[in-house]
Amino acid sequence: MSPFAIAMGLLVVVFTAVTVYATDFSLAGIVEDLGRPNSSFAGLLHLDWTQVTNTRALSAFVETVQMAVIGTIVGGFAALPLALWNSRVGAPNNAVYTIAKAFNNVVRAIPDVLWALLFVAMVGIGVLPGILSLIFFSIAVTSKLTSDVLDGIDLGPVEAAHATGAGHTAMLRTAIVPQVLSSYISFLLYNFELNLRASAVLGLVGAGGIGQLIDFYRNARAWRQVWGLIVLFFIITFLVERLSLYFRRRLV
Repeated sequence: MSPFAIAMGLLVVVFTAVTVYATDFSLAGIVEDLGRPNSSFAGLLHLDWTQVTNTRALSAFVETVQMAVIGTIVGGFAALPLALWNSRVGAPNNAVYTIAKAFNNVVRAIPDVLWALLFVAMVGIGVLPGILSLIFFSIAVTSKLTSDVLDGIDLGPVEAAHATGAGHTAMLRTAIVPQVLSSYISFLLYNFELNLRASAVLGLVGAGGIGQLIDFYRNARAWRQVWGLIVLFFIITFLVERLSLYFRRRLV
């Protein structure tokens, strides 16, 4: 083992020890806290199964799916040109490349919950801030993954397009986009899964969807209903994930 690897290992151990001490982390404390009477845990043991078929819950989940679909489609379409411009082979010039890279870095630096908080403050509580935050989240995820694929494409078709005198747009359409299209669609499906999960969290800050109903029951300390909604959310997201995985395997 190299001295550098040993030094990095020691650094990780020291940093972990300092972090544990600074945060008062204790496994014994966790076990002790879990052993105390807990109304939330009691709700899990006696969860409200009627939430799985409850009209209000299903309506909220349909709203969540709608948010995820719109966020994925709009954000995904915006992400493709940004991903192309984020790569030197796809950008028409250095200025566009620099601007696109800076924009993508800013969008990726802001988490989805913070986007939701900002849009809730700007447009109010409801579905709209949730959709807007998912659009920016989709741009961040899809543009990053697609631009990474662009760095490994075959440059032969690109050189052939330039040799025939094709313009930059024609070169992108005929030489680059066909090479990344299947991966791009796969990333969209993956992004839809992420948006579906993220939308539940966004509802906790007032951005609509199933999360807003979960937050309502949580504030009312109706833990049986909260766990019932979580079970419903788990069932739907599991089915969506299996379906998405099937299509992604067929694409790649």
